[in-house]
Amino acid sequence: MTAARGTSGEGGALERVLIVSANMGEGHNATGRALEGAVRERWPAAEVKWLDALDELGPGFGGLFRRIYVANVETTPWLYEFFYDAIWRLAWFAAASKRFTASWCGRRLAKPVADFAPDLVLSTYPMGTAGLAWLRRRGKLRAPIGAWVSDFAPHPFWVYGSADLTMVMHDVAVGLARRCAPSAVVGVSAPPVRAEFRPGDRAGARQRLGLPPEAFVALVSCGSLGFGDVEGTVRELLAAGPEVLPVAICGRNEALQRRLERLGEPRLRVVGWTDRMADYTIASDVVVTNAGGATGLEALACGRPVLMHRPIAAHGKANARLMAEAGLALVTEQDGELTASVRTLLAEPERLKAMEEAATRHCDSATSLTAALESLVDSPLNPAPQRLRPEDALFLHVATPQVPQQVGAVLMLDPKADGSRPTHADAVHLLSATPGLRARLLPGGGLWRAKWQEDPARTADGILGDVELPAGSELESSLTAQMDDFFSEPVSSEHPVRARLVTGLEGEQGALLIALHHAASDGIAVIGALVGQARGKPPLDPPPAPVRRRGLRGAADRAGELVRGSGGPSGAASGAKKGAKRREAEELARGIWALARAGAAPRVPWETRISGPRRHYARAHLSAPAVRAAARKVGVPTTDFVLALVAEAVHQELGAAAPERVRVLIPMSIRDTGTFRQLGNHTGAASVDLPTGAMSLAERVRATRELLAEQVTRGAPRAGNAVVRVIGILPPWLHRRVARLVYRGTWFSMIASVLPGARSPVVLNGSLVRTVYPVLSLAPDVPVAVGVMTWADRFTVCVTVPAGHAAQGDRLAGTVTSAFARLQSEVD
Repeated sequence: MTAARGTSGEGGALERVLIVSANMGEGHNATGRALEGAVRERWPAAEVKWLDALDELGPGFGGLFRRIYVANVETTPWLYEFFYDAIWRLAWFAAASKRFTASWCGRRLAKPVADFAPDLVLSTYPMGTAGLAWLRRRGKLRAPIGAWVSDFAPHPFWVYGSADLTMVMHDVAVGLARRCAPSAVVGVSAPPVRAEFRPGDRAGARQRLGLPPEAFVALVSCGSLGFGDVEGTVRELLAAGPEVLPVAICGRNEALQRRLERLGEPRLRVVGWTDRMADYTIASDVVVTNAGGATGLEALACGRPVLMHRPIAAHGKANARLMAEAGLALVTEQDGELTASVRTLLAEPERLKAMEEAATRHCDSATSLTAALESLVDSPLNPAPQRLRPEDALFLHVATPQVPQQVGAVLMLDPKADGSRPTHADAVHLLSATPGLRARLLPGGGLWRAKWQEDPARTADGILGDVELPAGSELESSLTAQMDDFFSEPVSSEHPVRARLVTGLEGEQGALLIALHHAASDGIAVIGALVGQARGKPPLDPPPAPVRRRGLRGAADRAGELVRGSGGPSGAASGAKKGAKRREAEELARGIWALARAGAAPRVPWETRISGPRRHYARAHLSAPAVRAAARKVGVPTTDFVLALVAEAVHQELGAAAPERVRVLIPMSIRDTGTFRQLGNHTGAASVDLPTGAMSLAERVRATRELLAEQVTRGAPRAGNAVVRVIGILPPWLHRRVARLVYRGTWFSMIASVLPGARSPVVLNGSLVRTVYPVLSLAPDVPVAVGVMTWADRFTVCVTVPAGHAAQGDRLAGTVTSAFARLQSEVD
């Protein structure tokens, strides 16, 4: 992505700025004027143009929309509330409404936007943002788009991922905004108000306005339209005490002004339309409002507490809830509550002071308008999200708080030739190739498929933490403690990669711990990327975006491709002959049939309930040359040989209660020349009933070989991959349910994976990567996962179990080592 045309980077020259607002009350325009002021302060020579999004919809539409809005708030608030609630509860309704609005507004905005050719576009109105997002998605707007949510509470119509930056008014609103559009880049803005709204001299402001210096001034402002029961609000304030002086701002509501003046209350000050709102706000002790939009933001900018009394329907009530949650407002709904709240503040001035300080702290900590504008101009455009392949989305769908889906690796680093430790910079260099480093995973909703989105601003340095142990800390126990602590904290879809560099281990060794969401990639891609980075090879390629074909015909086409055997890119794309295709299809059919008739897994007498995300990781390692030599002597591949050792460990752990077979899910790579250097999950799985009954170790090796060969011959790995891809054709809500159904303990009792690592030494900036332990995730109701990796002169073993099963994990890892020693002595 490129910076906006007309900018020179780092806040350089800016020629044309477009502000898209709407004359719907004064709140949206007030935000626009604040942004214009910041633009003119930072880029004095810039030309600023305004568009009213409602007026651009066509003749008469602006006035019609305004009348509908006023009628909804004042006459039919239940209808307004119903619509507001529906766009939150019904995803399909929100999506359909937003799509229609975006298309309509985008088409109407296209010509004036193109004619002005802006370098920066700022929106303060939801329908304007919708139209601009539509233009961006269709490649008709390349200038950066910034959207300021001038309400305290965002709603789905406010937020669009196609905008480059969406600014909300408080940290508590960030989560809501991302819920509206997970791909949006969301920041927290200082109140977008004119510069005169700032903490000031209360006594001086009162003198200028002719207000008594000793009174408790309650400023009542319900927007330029004077919505709500302002008269009732004034009466409650008057009842709070003789020292309370209400100042009612009526805006353009002349009828309200006349009604209040007829009250004849000597303590009440009634003000019509005024351009001295900043003075009135600074002069007040509290600001009373019922919507919380521009009035609430102006109050916060001046450091004044807000009382939300009888908030108006929909967005008014939402603003009140969120401001109260942030500690910036008191909310009153019933008769007499406002009177009681004001009396409390009069009796407890320290509480009033605490609210003022909270408002000031919030404004000081938020991003200034100028800083937000500079960031918007200098940063890359927000990348469009890409749909996750079904093979990757599976791990988003099956993840739960108790069973997160994260994989990883532990790299043991020797000291450098000069005796120095591996450094933070060394780790950052290696981590820069980690799959998923710059990704955000978007889980999707009931109607929307999971996606991923690149975050260009994310760096390896930002995900790496450092832990320095006391010099010479005992290696095994210290490493175990660090692994158990680090990997027990799940990664999130927002931040799918974490890392920790541990130094101070005995012998000046270091350990680099890397965790990433399984949806980001499989273990082979992770190791391949890290090894490639250490050896200076190009980074891996991102996975291709799934081809989107709409409707039933598209689903049928995709299913047909899978059934014909194009499990990898080498099928039809390579121009293979019909005979080869037929054989592939037959193999795939056999594999699917084998999966279908396997049925539920045999029961295993171990605890399958996983109560939380905390894990224990037990480790072991074997001599790689010795393992290969022993496997050759018994005539089996090393993978089968190692899995037989795992079966022996399970047999010894379960003892007399060990069943004849334990169903093990064995992920297997189906990468070929077309996918060898691609990120993402390119694996199938063989579901093998490993022999765990009573038999000699040599017999167990032969039985493992036969059972595994049978599954591979039947095409089980590619069939498993095909099944995962086929269920990806289902509607998103059904895809999630089926994924959770197939990836669980009903069908397998443990996971075991043998990963190819580096056969020759790997050196990172002068530090030998001595050992790498693969870290696997568990599956729901599956309490054991065993990862095995070839790394230089070692086979490394890492057993994952729930934290409460630490002893079991340690025994399994230890038994793999002792079983190999026993088998080695037998074959020798």
